[in-house]
Amino acid sequence: MKIPLIGITADSDKISGQPSFIIKESYVAAVEDSGGVPLLLCPVRSEAAVSRFISLIDGLLISGGGFDIDPKLYGEEPHPRLGKTLPDRTDFEIQLLKGVLEKKVPVLGICGGHQLINVYFGGTLYQDIPSQYKGAINHKQPTPSDNPYHSINIYPSTRLLRIAGTDSTVVNSTHHQSIKKIGNNLKICSVAEDGIIEAIEYDGDDFIVGVQWHPERLYSKEPASQKIFADFIKEAEKFRIKKGSNR
Repeated sequence: MKIPLIGITADSDKISGQPSFIIKESYVAAVEDSGGVPLLLCPVRSEAAVSRFISLIDGLLISGGGFDIDPKLYGEEPHPRLGKTLPDRTDFEIQLLKGVLEKKVPVLGICGGHQLINVYFGGTLYQDIPSQYKGAINHKQPTPSDNPYHSINIYPSTRLLRIAGTDSTVVNSTHHQSIKKIGNNLKICSVAEDGIIEAIEYDGDDFIVGVQWHPERLYSKEPASQKIFADFIKEAEKFRIKKGSNR
């Protein structure tokens, strides 16, 4: 069987006062329902452990979470409205990303994962949209996040347009940071109605896609989000087959 193994990066939090690794069930369900096998990747410090993770997975899903990326990684001082940072998690995800990109493993970044991809490629972020981006709409929706909230436009001649099959759709929104300067070798493929960047992709053949919204919470009701997961799993399956043939 060629069912691809999808690594999903876990978040850090406290449960009953104890440091814990967690992941929202919606990530796992979206991967499994789309034909992949989810594998939770907890932040580890050992290079050997990171390397082992990389050797196992056929696709990497960098999840979001309730934290911000340290602005020192893109050469800025902290903004007064910067949220908490999780250096151990971010360092781990950077190591993972570096390793899988070398092997051409398909990568999907969601929310904070989308932002991390941009920073990794040399881009920058708005540390706080409301105070740094004039004319922004509310990107932290007051309604439940499993419902669409605002519209986005998808650019022509992009992988995302080919995947979604439409040049506009509606997405959810739960973030206060966003991409400011696009990273090297990346291109913008979608923006919100206020111009905030909603999706990026690698300017080449490799599957490296980042989306600012949470398709894992919408995939059962919003076709474009469903198609993003379907295409990601399809690319991971191709990678698994190719990896197997090279052994």
